[in-house]
Amino acid sequence: MGFLSKLFGRGKAPRSAAAIEALPCPHVTLVPKWDNVADMGHEDKVSGFACDACHQSFTRDEGLALRASEAARLLEHLSTDT
Repeated sequence: MGFLSKLFGRGKAPRSAAAIEALPCPHVTLVPKWDNVADMGHEDKVSGFACDACHQSFTRDEGLALRASEAARLLEHLSTDT
């Protein structure tokens, strides 16, 4: 195998989609959503959240709970990623 083939990964078996999708999204990048433009930027007026990675929507309470446990979930996700 030549240098360029090794560099660009030619000749390797492609990763299966099942292996990539096996880990659930840790939902660590939550984007707040507001019902009114005037409310934007006010944390107490957030109506919901959306995960920037998987685009799943969460209610206000679910999003706040996910934000509160973000560090623990991220550490758990990273430890299972090996």
